[in-house]
Amino acid sequence: MKIVSAIDSFKGSATSVELNQAVKEVVEEDLPETEVATFAIGDGGEGTLEALAGALDGKWIRVATVDLLERPIEACYFLSGQTAFIEAASVVGVDKVKPTSTTVEVATSFGLGAVIRDALNRVCKEIVLTLGGTGTSDGGRGLLASLTEEEREQLQSVNLIGLTDVRNVYAGPEGYAHIFGPQKGANQTQVESMDKAALAFVQRMKEELGIDLQAISGTGAAGGLGGALVVLGGELKAGFPFVAEKIGLNEAILDADLIITGEGRLDSQSLNGKVPVGVADLARSAGVPTIAICGSVATDVSEFDDCFLAIFSIQTGVYSLDKAMRKEVTLENVRFVVKNILRSRFL
Repeated sequence: MKIVSAIDSFKGSATSVELNQAVKEVVEEDLPETEVATFAIGDGGEGTLEALAGALDGKWIRVATVDLLERPIEACYFLSGQTAFIEAASVVGVDKVKPTSTTVEVATSFGLGAVIRDALNRVCKEIVLTLGGTGTSDGGRGLLASLTEEEREQLQSVNLIGLTDVRNVYAGPEGYAHIFGPQKGANQTQVESMDKAALAFVQRMKEELGIDLQAISGTGAAGGLGGALVVLGGELKAGFPFVAEKIGLNEAILDADLIITGEGRLDSQSLNGKVPVGVADLARSAGVPTIAICGSVATDVSEFDDCFLAIFSIQTGVYSLDKAMRKEVTLENVRFVVKNILRSRFL
């Protein structure tokens, strides 16, 4: 028998590696004859770079730059052959700031330019930028401002890819300002102002470059960074399929008997390219049942009935949010739930 575990990180609580290792330990203890394949996984958001680096040969490169508030930092990216894998959140991540109406006004994607510049100086032929988990809502215009005309020309000869974990367009009701601005500290007045600037930028790109950012899925990702990459000649791709292929998850599922996946919260956003639904789609094509475990779950999403054999929240008691998100509590609860899943199906 073979069980595949591909759980995304529970943001702010436990990493994908830690969660999948917890599953592996339980399976090996309760079903010692069972093969367990674990996959650190991501969808373009938190943990994606770790998942890719764990499956590829390469080395980490450190670069001096600035964060979203332009404070000096050192950021790392992963160099594999002539491909640079860069995590936007490692430079301008929302975890680097407590979002307020003040920080959202000044937060900038400018610091990403130094990392891309380093990759260009190493003559990379491909640059892959993961777009999830950022704290900026500047439409990617900070990044554009950080690059010289010569560097922009260099990027035209590079395969530039942005990995997205959302499908939002650049502006309007489903654009980055309205959908993600409040999460990053913006009040309603700021949201309207940001969206006005986004709409103006959309119009300018139509006139100057013939690019319609509203017609391209994912341009609103990472506070509009997706749109900036398109302007630079890049292509946006759904993060999960890209990562799944790179790490070999597709093949591993084919001969599995059960798939275990999950994320911190399973809700309607999970249907827009997030890991659990992506894993379930692959498993369904292979005729393999999938069980999802999560920190919390929305119970009003009927589409989940077609995705998963069952869904379990790991919460085993009434906790404060702080306690529920502690790593040791999360991993203990994951082990408890997985043990009971195995008992119900195999013991």
